Amino acid sequence: MIKNEKKKSTGSSTREKMLARKKKLEEKGSGNGLIFPKEGTLRMRIKSPGDDQELGMEVVQFYIPGVGGVISPATFDEPCPFMEKYEELKQSKDEDDKELAKRLIPRRRYVIGGIIYKDDKGNGVDYDGQNRGVLIAGAVYQDIIDLYLDEDEAGDMTDPVTGYDIKITRSGSGKFDTTYSVRQCKPSKLDKKYRSELDLEKIVRDQIKPYDELEEELNKFLNESPDDEEDDAPKKKKKSSSNDKDNKTKKKKKYHSDI
Repeated sequence: MIKNEKKKSTGSSTREKMLARKKKLEEKGSGNGLIFPKEGTLRMRIKSPGDDQELGMEVVQFYIPGVGGVISPATFDEPCPFMEKYEELKQSKDEDDKELAKRLIPRRRYVIGGIIYKDDKGNGVDYDGQNRGVLIAGAVYQDIIDLYLDEDEAGDMTDPVTGYDIKITRSGSGKFDTTYSVRQCKPSKLDKKYRSELDLEKIVRDQIKPYDELEEELNKFLNESPDDEEDDAPKKKKKSSSNDKDNKTKKKKKYHSDI
């Protein structure tokens, strides 16, 4: 007679497996997206983008309700429907247009890159040790610059041997009650397996959507469809021919002076 016996567990529980899967799906969903410091403390090791390169990259961002921050191609002086609409509204004599332009004002943000830790104690790296970009405000970047330039006590945090981690602490979550602080950690060696080169430009470019997709988001923001524009509004072809796409690629504008 064969007795029914419970099989002994030989591996992780269902709950542990589901938690592991959840984490993988979250990481997959976020892809190589930029990390924005949430309330609490984010610990990271900033890495240099290359010799004689600034540690951070200035980016142009538009904030769209319901969508969030959108990195603009204007970051690289490339055509952007949001920037084009903003400049059009800003130059308009219509007061409604000017009010709408205020909702579309581009903002300067900065992206730094490096290794992110799982907690503020530095107990293990996150994202499998891959380089990630962190989106920060100008005030945070200024604090990082001050640390870098302080050769007496802090200095170059990017050196893999003599450098150090930093902690970015965010307090508050509202528009007017959010503050940030940046602190240096003790100098430490960065594990050799995490010393891969940082391609900061690629990290930023990977976040920029194609012109057509940005145009669709702009139209949603304006509460108008591509085929339902006012007669006196500038018309844009929604389905571009190959020649039109070539012209868009060749088109260059300088946007930074307007921000």
